[in-house]
Amino acid sequence: MISPLIIMIVLWLSLITYAVLGGADFGGGVWALLAQGPDAPKQRQLVEHAVGPVWEANNVWLIFLVVGLYIAFPPAAYTIAVALFIPFTLIVLGVVLRGASFAFSTHIGRAVRVRAAWSVAFSAASIITPFLLGCVAAAIASGQIRYIDGNVQADRWAPWLTPFALSVGAVALAMCATLAAVFLTVEAQFDQDVVMMGAFR
Repeated sequence: MISPLIIMIVLWLSLITYAVLGGADFGGGVWALLAQGPDAPKQRQLVEHAVGPVWEANNVWLIFLVVGLYIAFPPAAYTIAVALFIPFTLIVLGVVLRGASFAFSTHIGRAVRVRAAWSVAFSAASIITPFLLGCVAAAIASGQIRYIDGNVQADRWAPWLTPFALSVGAVALAMCATLAAVFLTVEAQFDQDVVMMGAFR
């Protein structure tokens, strides 16, 4: 039988991997929204080029984490899912919207307005999702969610809407943007694009 400690270590490693790789992925959407000036189309193109090959693969770490938590620690998974049903539902919608909008925005050629609308949806989902993930992490860490005698004791809104949770959500979003900036700078360096390197530094 595998030790629960070993399983926890594996799940933590998958969480860290998703936070780094998926965080850089989410941050790309932030920079796509903030792109301005004459180089804005080129910045968005670099984001699409960098995110395109990896965004689907990064979700594997999240799936691995969720499935592993449900299999190894069912009471904990049940408690978290029930207490944080609302933010998790919004997160799932954000992940789905983000994937769909990225696919549509990169494969629509001539319909400029439609492409722009999907790009905005991609950026919005890229901002909301990591913010809510940060709020959820803070809610779990705050100790406001309890499992007593088979019952989940937690308010539906309070744990993930406290000032602490909102602050952690903002920090998570800032972390994603920072990771993406580093990743995009390296991508621009590989392409020997000095202008884009300066834009994301």
